[in-house]
Amino acid sequence: MIKSMTGYGRGEWEGDGQRVDVEVKSFNHRYCDVVPHLPRRLNSLEGQVRSLIKQRVARGRIEVSVQIDNTSQAEQKLELDVNLARDIHLALKTLQENLGIPGEIRLEILASFKEIFSRKEVETNLEKEWAALHAALETALSGLEKMRGEEGLMLRQDFLNRLKAVEEIIRGVEEKAPLALRACRDRLAQRVEELSGGLKIDEARLAQEVAYLAERSDINEELVRIRSHLNQLREMLDRPEPMGRKMEFILQEINREANTIGSKANDAGIAQMAVEIKSELEKMREQVQNVE
Repeated sequence: MIKSMTGYGRGEWEGDGQRVDVEVKSFNHRYCDVVPHLPRRLNSLEGQVRSLIKQRVARGRIEVSVQIDNTSQAEQKLELDVNLARDIHLALKTLQENLGIPGEIRLEILASFKEIFSRKEVETNLEKEWAALHAALETALSGLEKMRGEEGLMLRQDFLNRLKAVEEIIRGVEEKAPLALRACRDRLAQRVEELSGGLKIDEARLAQEVAYLAERSDINEELVRIRSHLNQLREMLDRPEPMGRKMEFILQEINREANTIGSKANDAGIAQMAVEIKSELEKMREQVQNVE
């Protein structure tokens, strides 16, 4: 079953004093382009994130956003630079004595020097972090696949409707083609008669020209190929693997056959039908841009 390339999924995992939230969005793209946005301390897991996503998604631009909320302060600890604090205290005391400023150098004055405080991240346990991120990401990807599948069903129905419309036009072309050839033959005979000025017409030569005209304007092969291509498209709609690029190629082939029919048929009615086929094809080509 075909899938859409657009979708959204969200997953979360909570435990060990932290919560992991993952959002996955997918958009149309010619290839599989994964764009992860991870917290800085998890940047080394980017390759594993890409690998997991590419196992589940074949085509599309996939944007992954990861947020981690710590409910404990286990990930960071506050460090105090006592030596720097002592130096600052000594410098303030010296300044106080030189300027003759009375009073004590209080703790809040020292605390205003932010340089003496720093937060140091505890070394990250990547194996543990990946287990949490993996669980949330799997949930998000399942939601993404569900939405892409649901949109794929709608795309499938739209394609089936348009394939049916093209087949109806093809039937009309098949019915009109013999009549168009007969009308073309009659026009040729009438034109020859007008140009002959009442002279006897060489029926054998006329028949030869009609046969040549029939061969040149024969569109049966194009119609057979279009029907074959339509059947291929119908089968692709129910295939489990990604079909977007193959469908795009088949639609281009049908468009080429429709152009040939319009130019060979030598009939205004059939030419108009060829235009109608191309109109349906253009709508399908727009939709196939959404198919994985």
